[in-house]
Amino acid sequence: MSSESEKPVVGTDYAVLRRQIARLQLVVACVAILWIASTLWLLARQPAIPPVLAVERLDIVEPDGSLALVLANSQRPVAATIGGEVISRDQEERRRGTPSMIMFDGQGDEVGGLLLGSRRSDNGFSAVRQFTLDAFGQDQAVILRHIQDPRGATSGLAVSVRPGHSILDAMKELGLPPGATGAELQAAIAALPDESRDARRRELFGVERAFLGAVPTGNTHLTLRDGQGRRRIVIDVPEDGEPSIAILDADGQTVARLPEGSRP
Repeated sequence: MSSESEKPVVGTDYAVLRRQIARLQLVVACVAILWIASTLWLLARQPAIPPVLAVERLDIVEPDGSLALVLANSQRPVAATIGGEVISRDQEERRRGTPSMIMFDGQGDEVGGLLLGSRRSDNGFSAVRQFTLDAFGQDQAVILRHIQDPRGATSGLAVSVRPGHSILDAMKELGLPPGATGAELQAAIAALPDESRDARRRELFGVERAFLGAVPTGNTHLTLRDGQGRRRIVIDVPEDGEPSIAILDADGQTVARLPEGSRP
């Protein structure tokens, strides 16, 4: 037979249970209030979009980190790359002073861009607004350009045909490594034999085939060139006077002209 001290204290256990339930209810109520408050706050919160983003250069990159687009001020330009190689190590310095937007092709190769610059000096000013598209692995194939200084302005569209090889391969043919400066490239071209220099330059880098625009003389004209860069058709409209159309032979001599007898 059990003693009195061994009997369970039912009343005491029930009171403890009630207190535990009360605490649990309080915790649940607090969590519910916090959840409701957080939901209402998120619903009422406006997206934090800055009205102005001020940076000196903005690099938009691919998932692998290669460049896709670079927006830069005049002091933070980017140099062109092809196949992961910088084409010309002094290009950043040559672009300095001109705000730019440079485009890449998703593989890290530059494919053109926009240059917008103006400079003033004691002799006046110079201005360039230029949009270019590059051929694959090569230099500019399409150029939309306005260039102006106190002597006048040239505005127009130029189209060039570039070879199928990379511009880095062209530099290698001249004995130049990737990153050669503009001066080194010009010196290598100048060192070519006189009789073959122009043909070799066209073979390596291509040639301008068409230009449509206005020139400092006040004339507007369309010039079409052959694969050797020779003018073959010229349509010219002077600021004053009669327009003309000229067809030239391979030696640059006019073989047909409209209207007949107009000034060459």
